[in-house]
Amino acid sequence: MAAVDWSAVFEAEARRRKVRPQPAWGSGAPLDPVVARSVRRFQHPPDEAEDRRLLARLLETASQPGKSDVMSQLISDVLALGYYRALRDGARDPVTVEVAARVFAGAERRLSCHVDRLRRQRIAASARWRAKAILETGGVLAGHGRALRRLGVPWLAFVTDAWARFERALEQVRRGPSIRPGPRVRARPRGLL
Repeated sequence: MAAVDWSAVFEAEARRRKVRPQPAWGSGAPLDPVVARSVRRFQHPPDEAEDRRLLARLLETASQPGKSDVMSQLISDVLALGYYRALRDGARDPVTVEVAARVFAGAERRLSCHVDRLRRQRIAASARWRAKAILETGGVLAGHGRALRRLGVPWLAFVTDAWARFERALEQVRRGPSIRPGPRVRARPRGLL
């Protein structure tokens, strides 16, 4: 499997965002006050992708990024996917739905990038990473549980979805790069014994 050039993926997305029309801000976004406070406090900046990309590229160029940094980012994006999916699916106004969908798509791209980086570094998740994922999930529930309930997502559904997504990401890391089929090579040239 050919290595993915993530900087090219993110640059293409940045070009696409420049020509994509903005959400219909004029129509307003009537958010429930609890949900609005939760969105404001959620510790996952939507798409400061330009700065992140530059720093990630710098770290990759200078040396391999620390596995703890990449795994922490993976956990953060797994939780962000659950949160912004709840916001996208539970909000009633089109502006909130569109913004949440865009942030969700960005988190999906970053999650794929993190999986690829961990796979290339041959890093396996340990019990410590699972414990960190559990603690961070608890933190999201403690800080944003009311908002998630208002959006129609019970805490158990959020936890189940986040854990399943985390385990799928770890499975993709474990599988490693797939082997590309190539031309069949004979051990001995034809005509030789």
